[in-house]
Amino acid sequence: MDPEQIQQITDRISQKLESKGVSPDRQSITEKLASYINEFGVVAYEAERKVLSDQLRLYDIPADEQPAAAAAPEGGVFALADIQPNDWVTIEVKVVSLQTPNSPSIAQTGVLADSSGAVRFVVFSKADGIPLMELEQWYRIESAVVDSFRDVPSLKIHSGSKVTQIDDDRSLMPAPPVPLASLSPGVAASVQVKFVEEWESRSERMLQSGLVADASGKMKFVLWKDEGREKLSLGSVYNIFYASVDTFGGRLSLALNSGVWMEDEDAEIDVPVVTAAPKEELPITSIRDLKVGYATVRVKFAEEWESRSERMLQSGLVGDETGRVKFVLWKDASKEKLVPGQVYLIKNAKVDEYNGRLSLALNSAEYSVVEDDVDIAVQGVAPTTPLPVTSVRDLAVGYASLRVKFVEEWESRSDRMLQTGLVGDETGRVKFVLWKDDTKEKLEPGRVYHVTNAKVDEYNGRLSLVLNPATYEADEPEVDIAVGTATDEFSGAVVQISGGSGLVKRCPVEGCNRVLSRQNFCPVHEIQPNFHYDLRIKGVLDDGKKAYNVLIGREVTEALTGFTMERAIDLASESPLGLEEVQAQFVEKLCGRYLRCFGNDFEGRILVKSAEFVRLDPSVTAELMNRAGSVFGGEQS
Repeated sequence: MDPEQIQQITDRISQKLESKGVSPDRQSITEKLASYINEFGVVAYEAERKVLSDQLRLYDIPADEQPAAAAAPEGGVFALADIQPNDWVTIEVKVVSLQTPNSPSIAQTGVLADSSGAVRFVVFSKADGIPLMELEQWYRIESAVVDSFRDVPSLKIHSGSKVTQIDDDRSLMPAPPVPLASLSPGVAASVQVKFVEEWESRSERMLQSGLVADASGKMKFVLWKDEGREKLSLGSVYNIFYASVDTFGGRLSLALNSGVWMEDEDAEIDVPVVTAAPKEELPITSIRDLKVGYATVRVKFAEEWESRSERMLQSGLVGDETGRVKFVLWKDASKEKLVPGQVYLIKNAKVDEYNGRLSLALNSAEYSVVEDDVDIAVQGVAPTTPLPVTSVRDLAVGYASLRVKFVEEWESRSDRMLQTGLVGDETGRVKFVLWKDDTKEKLEPGRVYHVTNAKVDEYNGRLSLVLNPATYEADEPEVDIAVGTATDEFSGAVVQISGGSGLVKRCPVEGCNRVLSRQNFCPVHEIQPNFHYDLRIKGVLDDGKKAYNVLIGREVTEALTGFTMERAIDLASESPLGLEEVQAQFVEKLCGRYLRCFGNDFEGRILVKSAEFVRLDPSVTAELMNRAGSVFGGEQS
């Protein structure tokens, strides 16, 4: 695969990582992809999935669960309802929506549909020979890749794809309306909903947002400013086709810009009733026992946060002996700010849930200061004495002291942020954040620091450090600690050279690179007479305790066997056995030899980056053989 095509994959992986809040090393990603695809012959989409998985693990980002690729249906054309991430598909679809690309690397994006469903699509600018598709036209698209970004399936059309306009007349009947409770990330082919609640827009780019509902539940929607778009009418029922279903923090929402909608004046929908505020004072509830609805709490104002909206009067954390919870107080002439450190009785506050976390909205509540001599020991408040040092692997929400190395600095994405990146020790890595503060200075990349009483937060299942409440001091510049290793070492005897070793033929179609059969047949692209050769070793390495499947690419294979590609091709051409002659030579040269291999695990197989023969000491070998003979040969006379 050429560098430009590998760069397209690098861009896709980098965009996914950047959406998770990290700044990946693009050069490292490109090198790994080139190694997997060009050196080891890994199929492009498998290499992309592996590198992305490794990067997610590197940055401690939970990997999205993706189903296995599906087999092609009879006739080769997939229905959109049946496609899954990692599939290479042929589809026949109609362009139902086109959006303006938000990046120069994207030539075209929008929504495709057939009678079974709909999917987002992307055509990259580097995809040579792909025509721009027209709205409301039907197309046959071959060799497209199904990807997943933020849990949302999408179709990637690359330079190896083929796009052909379908000229025959076809009609598109949208699928029946899907209940909101049954939606999943992607594109909703059809929903019928009632506009039940309008929210104030918090962005100049936003035209409208609020809640829509049907009998199964409610869902947030967003409509961004776009030429020709008009607001929905509160209280009306709409049939909405091809809206995008996004996910954030475990919650789904509808993005209407990709869709079309029609008001249904004759329809009426019974929607869930919103919980009304209680008229009587509720009994006091502990923070630990809060639930969505309304509650009365007796809490201490533990931490004040900087307001991020002009509409917000105050926000922060309140807590009691059982835990802490965020609160928000919006600007209201009848409300006053809370005083940090004071204990309050808050009556009938609204308890909301967002991203799996509860929060208190105080505008609907009454609150008053409890007597001055009353105090509450709030769980999770910063300790007053230094905590013992813990490892990154053993971190838990609260506070912790660590000895870590600053391994990677990320670009700050907020004016309030002084610095962010990764620190780590021998057991792992963790994100840190340092907010702007006159008393704090930036950390120096590559230095080792003693960090005392850092705050440990959790968001979406991932831990991170906030250094503002902590003290940190750098070790001497020459001090260093290990933070992970690049490759693992595997040693043992070569006990098997497997079929498919030696000289192999590969499919020349971009993004494929699969090994061909003896008849030059590719399982995806059929007969390929213009194949290209490769040299490799597939085998088993046994260390006496465990056996490892190994895959050795051309460069290391040539070094171990003494065979160049040219010599292997000549040998296969001259021998009656053909390609099998090369494999037989490799068996003779390697089986029974001891190797020390350096590489990484790729789904149960070690991809060897370098290898060397293990030279055994003859005297030690002789002694071991004598001892073995003494044990198994019986007593000597």
